[in-house]
Amino acid sequence: MFNYYLFNKSYATANTKSIEDNLRDLNDLVVDEKKEDDSFLLHNSIWDLETADGNFADVVFSKLEDEQLRMTVLPRLFQSIESVATEIVSFEQFDSEHKIYNAFYGINFSKLDLSRCITNKVAYKTFREKYLWEVTPASFWERRKILFSTIILCDSVQSDIQAIGGTYLSQIIVKLKELDKYVKNYWKEGKFIHDDANAKAPLNISGESYKTMSQAKYKNLRMFSMPDGRRECFELHIKTGNLRFHFLPENGNIYVGYIGKHLDTDRFN
Repeated sequence: MFNYYLFNKSYATANTKSIEDNLRDLNDLVVDEKKEDDSFLLHNSIWDLETADGNFADVVFSKLEDEQLRMTVLPRLFQSIESVATEIVSFEQFDSEHKIYNAFYGINFSKLDLSRCITNKVAYKTFREKYLWEVTPASFWERRKILFSTIILCDSVQSDIQAIGGTYLSQIIVKLKELDKYVKNYWKEGKFIHDDANAKAPLNISGESYKTMSQAKYKNLRMFSMPDGRRECFELHIKTGNLRFHFLPENGNIYVGYIGKHLDTDRFN
């Protein structure tokens, strides 16, 4: 969860033009481009705050140059922001009351950790990208749909991640990111060619030998359930250190069915 709090003091020295620009970006983040794990917060005391050009509420709803913004857009924006019971005045307070990645949103900040102070969409993107990949095995599973656009982790992988723990998590993420990047950039249609993937990305993908796949006991080890309930064979796999990632390419997506130790084969068991 990412929490962004409109920090009252950051608007105290702001003029009308900077407030207008700041709230226009905020509207994009809260209404038009909102991520499902983002939460935007404010305390109602912000309406009584005195800015460089007068009362915050008066500036927002009476003085902004863009009439459509102040009359139509901003009322909808502020209805989408959650009000908190107590004004937040420090990161220590913020972190004690809200989990897990917290940032202040506003205009002018001083004597604060600026890496956690967001003034526009560029700063928002930088903050989010910094912490999005800072994961534990549990939060990695929770964020899997946000982290990857073409990689779908089947239910069986959740227990794999828990069993592996944090030791190899960064190694797993690196390979999945590379695979996701390859699919987005190069595999648009047709059959997935793993030799092409190996040539264009550091993936080390291979299939199994004919002798392995022709024996039911080994093929069955590579059978996993798809999200729609089908049981399919995940023969292709990525080799990385002590781990193997068994996956199935289908319709422009990569379904990962297993992450763990080397599965038994005709030559390795």
